[in-house]
Amino acid sequence: MAQTVAMVGLGIMGSAISANLVSHGFSVFGYDVSEAARAAAKANGVQEVASPGEAARSADIVLLSLPSVGALHAVVSGANGIIAAGRRDLIVAELSTLPIADKQRSHDALAAAGIVMLDCPLSGTGGQAVTGDLSVYMSGDAAAAEKVRPVFAGFSRQQDHVGPFGSGMKMKAVANMLVAIHNVAAAEAFVFGMKMGLDPALILKVAGNGAGGSRMFEVRGPMMVKDDYPATMKVAVWQKDMQIIGEMAKAVACPTPLLNTSAIMYDAAMAQGRAEQDTGSVCAVLGEMARLTR
Repeated sequence: MAQTVAMVGLGIMGSAISANLVSHGFSVFGYDVSEAARAAAKANGVQEVASPGEAARSADIVLLSLPSVGALHAVVSGANGIIAAGRRDLIVAELSTLPIADKQRSHDALAAAGIVMLDCPLSGTGGQAVTGDLSVYMSGDAAAAEKVRPVFAGFSRQQDHVGPFGSGMKMKAVANMLVAIHNVAAAEAFVFGMKMGLDPALILKVAGNGAGGSRMFEVRGPMMVKDDYPATMKVAVWQKDMQIIGEMAKAVACPTPLLNTSAIMYDAAMAQGRAEQDTGSVCAVLGEMARLTR
């Protein structure tokens, strides 16, 4: 490929994305604050760099997959950040789920340095990222988004330009609202069926193929069947996403009764010490509430 790509943030999503890009023939550079994450990415063919600034100097397009607002601002405006690299012929695509106002702040700082930033959050779990089963909600400069689309196609199944900068996060909030509700709904259905004596594997096969099936039933149902929840989205990280959705809904005075109800289950998962488990563990939370024995 003519384009070189830098991945800043090599966690669950970033590591899967970079590995898929390497497999599609891209030259990929990677940076993470974690030495272990950098080593794992290097084993997958990613070329290690020492800072976000070096990532910017090495690539045509920089992808950001970051855990917090603080990390975003450090990567963009820090001493060894992207702006400090002095590049102007660069496109930065921010893939994380973070407040629009904070993304806009970084967008404006980069624009002042002659760099285009896109807001392009992803829909899908870490497990889906491994198989390239992600959707990209591109927003911002349409011409820049088209230049990056071939890169996005290297790790996703769908890429949609949804409007001006920030529209990606708005669409992601809609998608995550559905994920939050459908995940708890799937868990509730599994526990109900198991409480009546049905085999959970049979529930997954039969109910999941009927009118009541959903993407979350399909993706997290196998975890619920096994009662085993390796993290593709940690409950602790999901709390951040839920807070962002709640704040966005409050800002436009939109009631979210089902989201608010589902949030109780994620809070309960945190209280039970499931912060590092996948959000599918709400099935175990509901199972304990139902005194389900498995």
